[in-house]
Amino acid sequence: MRIHSAAAAALALALCACAAHAQQPTFPAPAFRGGNVDWQVMLKTQQDLSVVYQLKVPQADKPQRGGLGQRKAAYGEYLLVGEIGVEKTSMTVKIAQIPLGKTCKLDNGLMGDSYGRFTYSIEVVPQQAKPVSTKADHKPWPAKWYGCGNFTLD
Repeated sequence: MRIHSAAAAALALALCACAAHAQQPTFPAPAFRGGNVDWQVMLKTQQDLSVVYQLKVPQADKPQRGGLGQRKAAYGEYLLVGEIGVEKTSMTVKIAQIPLGKTCKLDNGLMGDSYGRFTYSIEVVPQQAKPVSTKADHKPWPAKWYGCGNFTLD
């Protein structure tokens, strides 16, 4: 009977840990660096577990910056939402593990960078909005930016 109780308690703790992970998604490292040939993004975790981004894209002369809130995502994936541009249009960032045996390639064919082989794909999806001509500091955003990247310590 004691063995069954111990096993039940261990199972309950494991289930609680999984539920807690699903409710509090956090990055596995302090930073994420990724992008593609024509764009780059860096996501950094702050002490309060919030995430900030710096996004360099060809549609804007200067880097876009802002905060991102983490949302519940499938296991091994990360979903963040925030705003982009002076218009403050919404933006979604999706990071997903590359399945075992598959690769993530940049448009120029590279499968890795100075941090090693890419282990994640990344999509940055800005909401389509009409730039306000008097405020816009960028060209219209594309439907999405797609690329590869890795979690890093810096």
